[in-house]
Amino acid sequence: MKQILSVIFGWMTIVCVVVFSVSSIALDTSFYTTRYEKYNFAPQLGVSREDLNESIEILLDYLVDERDDIHGEITLYGKKQETFNKRETDHMVDVKALYQNALKTGYTSAIGMVILLVFFIWKEKKKWLAYLTRGFLIAMAAFVTFIAFIGIWCMYDFTAFWNWFHTIFFTNDLWLLDPRTDFMINMLPEIIFSQLVQAIVFRVLLLLVPVSLFSLYYRFKKAPIGFWRKP
Repeated sequence: MKQILSVIFGWMTIVCVVVFSVSSIALDTSFYTTRYEKYNFAPQLGVSREDLNESIEILLDYLVDERDDIHGEITLYGKKQETFNKRETDHMVDVKALYQNALKTGYTSAIGMVILLVFFIWKEKKKWLAYLTRGFLIAMAAFVTFIAFIGIWCMYDFTAFWNWFHTIFFTNDLWLLDPRTDFMINMLPEIIFSQLVQAIVFRVLLLLVPVSLFSLYYRFKKAPIGFWRKP
């Protein structure tokens, strides 16, 4: 049972890192505005830089509950219109629900980590770190395998991966936007999402690799005999 709980602790650690890495990067307005500037997106989309930056701010503020809707106005090729239409608005309702559920999962995992940490320290005063590092490494091995698969898939065909992602997390086809009528897909092209995924993966690895290295060191050098360490 303790071995199972230690692996659960490892997965909770990974979930926390992933969720809060996604939140810190995907909800950062500057991530998008710097790329809008770099690729000179505004003139290509037929809007002003101010309208484009305001549009992404509207979406991100809505996701973090700082506004109740995504209503706005832009001047597109000289004509004023609503920034987002009904289909885009309905899709963002789903996106917000997904994000809020992810946050709840992250917070739940953080609480679970604390509970399990206290449990192991209480039950295994001398072996608690041995249990937790072993559980983390087992979970990490599975996670790395999954990430490697996703990484290869993204490099080979990011569009296919992105479509799969949406079919897994959304129960409707509102995410299938039309660049001829939906401004959202034009302001968030594949290149943005591709770099977003790369940035998130880098942040996750930046946080998990040091923990993994410490866990490996402890497991083979400091852990009690029997925890992958020979006499």
